Amino acid sequence: MPLNAAPLPHPELADRLSVAARLAREAGGRILQIASSGLTQARKPDHSLVTNADHASDRFIREGLQAAFPQDAILTEEAGSLGPIDSRRLWVVDPLDGTKAFVRRVPGFCVMLGLLDDGKPALGVVYDPLSGWLYQAVAGCGASGVPPGQTRRVPLQVSTRRDPHTMALIGSPGMPEEWRHAFHQRIGLLPGPTINSVGIKVGLLVRQEGDVYFNHHSVSFWDTVAPILIAQEAGAIATLLDGQPFEYDLKAVPLVHHGPSLITNGTCHDRLRQQMADVVGVTAE
Repeated sequence: MPLNAAPLPHPELADRLSVAARLAREAGGRILQIASSGLTQARKPDHSLVTNADHASDRFIREGLQAAFPQDAILTEEAGSLGPIDSRRLWVVDPLDGTKAFVRRVPGFCVMLGLLDDGKPALGVVYDPLSGWLYQAVAGCGASGVPPGQTRRVPLQVSTRRDPHTMALIGSPGMPEEWRHAFHQRIGLLPGPTINSVGIKVGLLVRQEGDVYFNHHSVSFWDTVAPILIAQEAGAIATLLDGQPFEYDLKAVPLVHHGPSLITNGTCHDRLRQQMADVVGVTAE
């Protein structure tokens, strides 16, 4: 779809999208500065990695959103919730997705800001500071991106390939090798990019550098609001591997989508999902 043919977002969402894109870019610049000038690392109570760049990006984005939209609530990976979590508008932020890749200074990390409106994803922004790609979407208005070194948005659309033998699989470095082997040998999927970060992998999907993105583990809400909306607005289908949709029950503890998940270009999603569920041992609908 040509970018100028897409419906225009409501002015309130257009304003929030503009602010979110600016904050994502600036936060991305800050984490790169910290990486080169004084990176420190620690472990959270769950033993996951965190750095001073995660905290600095988190603080910068929270302060920026509070200043621009004081009536909106905010939920971030590092600070938790600010304001009632059941507010109509809730920002869901991962200030540095892919910390493992970030500390190794390799591709696979980004900044992600999503907005829930009455519990439904309304907009999403993903910024890859290493490449310079910015991805964004508003529900019902399509997905677009700003390529590195440019200022003009381009429309984003997933591929139309429908034969698994021509479709490339995007995955994470931690995917069990026996699953990866079975996806290639039994289903016929081609080897595709292996990289960290949900946002980065969705970026590859909407730029047609892969056709199928399999996530082998559970993910938190801040990992999904922005990138999955971008994928869906680019024509992708996204579900948990058992067929359940991605939903945002803000009363749940923890705020997690349980189990493996799958995002595809939509041409044969259900068939691939059932085949992959059989490999993994998940009961598929």
